[in-house]
Amino acid sequence: MGASIVDIKNMGDALRNTGYKNIESAVSEIIDNSVEANAKNIFLILREGIASSGRKVVTEVGFLDNGDGMDSTVLGNCLGIGASTRQARKGMGRFGVGLPQASLYACPLIEVYSWQNGIENAKKVYLDIEKIKNGVQTEIEDPVSAVIPEPYADYISYRTLFEEYDFSKSGTLVIWKNCDRINPKTRGPLTERLEFSLGQKFRYFIHDGVSQIKIVCDENRDAAVDVAPNDPMFLMEDNCVLCKEDDPKSLYRRGQETGLEAPFELYTAKGTGTGEIDTPIKYINKDGEVATANVKLRFSIVKDKFYDETAFPKGTNPGNYALGKYAAKLEGISVIRARREIDFRKFNFYNNVNEPQHRWWGCEIIFDPELDEAFGVANNKQYVELKEVDVNDLDPEERDVLPVWAQLVDIIRPTIKAMYAQNEETRSSTRSFGDTVSPSTDIINTVENDPATADFDDMDVEKEPEPSEEEAAEKGKEELKNLGYENPTDEQGKAFMHNKINFAYEDKGERSPAFDYKIVLSTTLITINTSHKFYTSFLQKIYGNPEVKTTFELFIASLIQSIRRTNTYQQNENDRLLSTWYNKLNNYISEQLNPRNTK
Repeated sequence: MGASIVDIKNMGDALRNTGYKNIESAVSEIIDNSVEANAKNIFLILREGIASSGRKVVTEVGFLDNGDGMDSTVLGNCLGIGASTRQARKGMGRFGVGLPQASLYACPLIEVYSWQNGIENAKKVYLDIEKIKNGVQTEIEDPVSAVIPEPYADYISYRTLFEEYDFSKSGTLVIWKNCDRINPKTRGPLTERLEFSLGQKFRYFIHDGVSQIKIVCDENRDAAVDVAPNDPMFLMEDNCVLCKEDDPKSLYRRGQETGLEAPFELYTAKGTGTGEIDTPIKYINKDGEVATANVKLRFSIVKDKFYDETAFPKGTNPGNYALGKYAAKLEGISVIRARREIDFRKFNFYNNVNEPQHRWWGCEIIFDPELDEAFGVANNKQYVELKEVDVNDLDPEERDVLPVWAQLVDIIRPTIKAMYAQNEETRSSTRSFGDTVSPSTDIINTVENDPATADFDDMDVEKEPEPSEEEAAEKGKEELKNLGYENPTDEQGKAFMHNKINFAYEDKGERSPAFDYKIVLSTTLITINTSHKFYTSFLQKIYGNPEVKTTFELFIASLIQSIRRTNTYQQNENDRLLSTWYNKLNNYISEQLNPRNTK
C-alpha cells in the first residue's frame, strides 16, 4: 500500500502559513467571493473578547452577504484547497484557494453557512485545525442543516436609521472563530485599516453601486462604517476625501459641504489626449500561441487650483497640508484586475527617492483575467510579477514576446516624467484673487456700519482711526499675500481692510489653538485652525450646511469684537481669559473624543 501524498494530521501549522501579507489582504479574499456571488450588501462584523492582558480585542469576524448563496455541492467543496468552481477566466475568482487560505491566515476554526431558497434552508460546513491535528477531522463533512447562530441572526433582517437590509432570501455567512492573528487587535485601529484598504481595493464596485461594504462592531453597532471609495487616482466624485476650491488646505467627506469635488483630473498632456490609453500586449495564451489583449493605462494629475501658488503660496509645501498628507499614503501605481485592485507599488517605473512630488499624480494599469499568466498573478491575488527587465539580457527567442513591464515602460515612464514637469510648472503659476468675502462678513459689516445697531457708542471706547486709502490698499494686499493670494489689486486690498472682520482657515498644527485673531489696523482677522480637533471632529461635520457655518462665524466674531471693544486696562485679563478658554475647550473636546475609564 502506497504512502499518502499528504499527512493531513501534521499539516495543521502548514495550512495556516498561507502567505497572506496582512489581515486586509485576507479579508479582501472573502469579500471577493461575496462580490463574485453578486452580493449587493456585504457586512463585515467584528466581535470582541478579552485578551490575556485584560483589554478588549477582536476575537471573531463574520462575513455576511446577500449574494447567490451556494448549493450543497459547492458548499461541501468550498473549504477544500483548490476546489474552486470558478475556473473560467472571467470575474475575480478562479484559483480555488481564497476562502480556506484567507480564513486560516486569521483563525484556526472556520464555519460557513449558505442558503439559496430562504434562510430556513441554510446549511453549514466547517474546518477546524485542532481537530485535524488530533485526527478528529479528516475531511470536509457533507453540509448539514443549521440555524444561523447569534448574534449573526440579528443581522439577517437589519435596519438602520436610513436603510433596511435583507439577507434572508439567499446569501452566505463565513465566521472566523478564535482569531489569533489579527493585527491591529483592537476594534478602532482595525476598522480604520480595513476601511482604508477595502475602500481602495474595491473602489470600483462601491463607486458603481455593485456592492456596498459595511464594517460593524457587534458590541457597538451605532458606530458602523460604510466603506467609501478610496481612490489613489483621486478622480471619483464619491471618494472618501474631496476638496473645496475656497479651502484647498482641508479635506472633506461627501455631503459635508456644498461645492465639493475630486482634487485630481485625467491627465491630458497640455490639453491633448484623454488620460486613458489602450495599449495592445502580446502574451502566450493557454494553447501556447502568441495572442494579443489590450491593457488600459489611466493617468491623473492634481488640479491646478489645489496645487498652485495661490492655494499654497511660495515658501509653503503643499505636502504638509491635508491633501498632501493623505496623497502620500496613496503614492504609487495601481494594478487593477477585473475591476479589483490586486497590487499597488512603484514597479520600478519611477524613482521617488527624496521626491515626494510624485504623490501629485496617479496611474492605473487595468487588465482582464486572460492576462493572468502574462502579469504573473499570484493565486491569492495579492501581487503581480511586474519587474524591470533589460531586453538585452533576454535570450533571442524571449524577445518575440517581451515581459509586460518591457511592453509598458515606454508609455508609463515618459508620461510620469511629463506629469511631474507639469506640476512643477503649475507651482510657479498663479491664480488671481477673487471675491472671498463670506456671508458672515457681509452681515457684520452691515450691523457695525449701521448706527441703529452699533451699540458701543455709549461706552467709554476710544474710536480707532481709519487708515488712509493708500495705507489700506498696501496693508490689505500684504495680508492677502500672507493668506496665499497672488498679486492682489489695490481695490482688493482696500476691500479686505474695510471689512470689520475677515476669516481665514489654515492648518496651524494640532497644538495651536482652535482659533485665534489679530488686529490689522481697522479690521480683525480671525483664523480657524483646520488641524485642531475642534475643527476636524465638529466644525467640519456641520459645515456642510452653509447657514450653520455662517452662524458659527458670527458667534466667534461677536466674542472677538466684544473683547476688542473693551477698555485698554482689560486687555491683559482678556488675553488670560482667551488662553484659559482655549485650554478648557481643548481638554473638554479631548475627553469627548477619548473618554477616560472612570470605573
